Amino acid sequence: MSTVFDLLDAEWRQLGSSRAAARRLADVRALTGARSLAELELHVRAAPPEDADRVLLALVTLAVAGNDTAARVLLQLLLPGTRNLARRWWALGDPDERAAAAVTAVYHRIRNYPLANRPGKVAANVLLDAQRELRRAVPRVVATPSADPTVGVTRPASLPSPAPSDELAAVLRDAVADGLIDDADASLIARTRIAGHRVADIAADHRLSTRALWHRRQRAEDRLAGLATRVA
Repeated sequence: MSTVFDLLDAEWRQLGSSRAAARRLADVRALTGARSLAELELHVRAAPPEDADRVLLALVTLAVAGNDTAARVLLQLLLPGTRNLARRWWALGDPDERAAAAVTAVYHRIRNYPLANRPGKVAANVLLDAQRELRRAVPRVVATPSADPTVGVTRPASLPSPAPSDELAAVLRDAVADGLIDDADASLIARTRIAGHRVADIAADHRLSTRALWHRRQRAEDRLAGLATRVA
């Protein structure tokens, strides 16, 4: 199944060479000498930060004023950072759900960019604001998650008390980086412990056994608990 990133890349292959789309951003192209939106993208990616930011500011100014093409071009230029957001926020769901959430947040920040307050560093500001939006979309960890009564698995006693979502996400990122757990385990813990998704629902979505998924999460949390014990 294609993610929203795949769809955007496919769309861009047509938009980047579209003469009609290029005409809608003639003033922005004039800043770079680009003949097409594809050339505009290449110019911005290769330009020094100050030159790139001047083009991004021109794009976001038009986007805020209602120019859909400018907003789409700016989104394309920010896709590397948007992909990074999607990778980081496990608690938002599976890869498709994370991709959609990240793109939506970035596009929303583009269309509502505070030009008066932030006339520079457009890329960094948009991505930072999008990250804050994604953080607000993730509820805080439930204080005492209950066990699934059909399985009888309880939270490991040695696992630290649940922390705010940012702290748990940081622990999971470090655990993946250290090879303690894999991406799938981290995603499962984040979705259930941070986002509040039910294990049974996740199992049903992926046609897996609820019992197996519960035991998988317990094993991953046991590894995290063992790490916490060693550190202590």
